[in-house]
Amino acid sequence: MDIKRWDYQLEITENKNICLNFYKISVISKDIAQVAKAGQFCMIGLEKVFLRRPLSIYSADKNTGIVSFLYKVVGKGTNILANLPVGSEVKVLGPLGQSYPLDIEKSFRPVLVAGGTGIASIHFLASNLSTPGSLYYGVRKKEEILCLDEFEKMGWELNISTEDGSYGYKGFVTDLLSKQIQQNSVIFVCGPTPMMKKVAQIVKEKNISGFASLEQKMACGLGVCQGCAVKINNVNKMVCKDGPVFSISDIYFE
Repeated sequence: MDIKRWDYQLEITENKNICLNFYKISVISKDIAQVAKAGQFCMIGLEKVFLRRPLSIYSADKNTGIVSFLYKVVGKGTNILANLPVGSEVKVLGPLGQSYPLDIEKSFRPVLVAGGTGIASIHFLASNLSTPGSLYYGVRKKEEILCLDEFEKMGWELNISTEDGSYGYKGFVTDLLSKQIQQNSVIFVCGPTPMMKKVAQIVKEKNISGFASLEQKMACGLGVCQGCAVKINNVNKMVCKDGPVFSISDIYFE
């Protein structure tokens, strides 16, 4: 798919801590907002940091041009990002990558599965689906739960798990999914690799369709450096260019 790309210096309209070390950042670009699709991402560039950071698109408002992302502060780059004030600017390259297949929801009930900041990609997908289905969302503890009220407003059935039992089901979200998933479902998942590997097993066992948005370290975001290679049907593919969304049954999980 030939997707037009922009490489802009964009104004930050919001950059706030939403819980623990998780942040939401918004920039204004009507160009990106008009064409962004669920599952795509942007590369965020910062001064004094050599490599850009890939962030899944959380939302894109075509009317206002506001494009938002979620991120977790884990190192030097994201710490610098968290301290940028509203009104300052960042370099943004995007939208990049391939999107989730939306037409499949006409035949199956959508089931969304998210872990950690994978909820960003899943949120944008939910807002682009015509019919709400079920959300399965897993975190370590209730303090890490993000944007649940927005899924409620969209009419999604919520199935939440915490590893410590502080909210919802105690345990892994994949255990909850395995118990409740129905045959007429199609799964969309984004989150930590171990979680997606387990979802792939569930998809195979239940003989249903599934799509995963892979989270991978990237350098260029354009498929040039080949630093984000993964095996898809025993062939090396680039997560940034050929993905990040793939049929989950085609992904080789080590």
